[in-house]
Amino acid sequence: MKNDNAKDSPEHKAMAEAAIAVLDTRFLKALTDPTRVQIVKKLILLGTCDVTTIAKGLSQDRSVISRHLGTLEQARITTSRKVGRRVLHDIDGPYVVQKVTLILGALQPMAELCIPFAQFDKDGEAA
Repeated sequence: MKNDNAKDSPEHKAMAEAAIAVLDTRFLKALTDPTRVQIVKKLILLGTCDVTTIAKGLSQDRSVISRHLGTLEQARITTSRKVGRRVLHDIDGPYVVQKVTLILGALQPMAELCIPFAQFDKDGEAA
């Protein structure tokens, strides 16, 4: 059986190269952890705040939240700055929107080029 997504057309190759170029493992991995998603949601709702404020209502200790914030910052989803003795965290909205826009733009051609099992009928036979 031939993989219908392994096409040799120039369009498919260009789409694949564009998609691969924007699929940033660090960015996507940072958004796959439920705790990090909760942190992002809190920052969206609360705006700039410190780790103590972020950790309120979450089941993890502040130290675990701090590690998650580090992962989010390495992925450029969040940013931080020190103000006095406190470290404040916030979403890097312009970067996140730019990154998601690039990913969507690169993956958009998949809607037409990568149609699962398009060459097969409902019984799995080649059409």
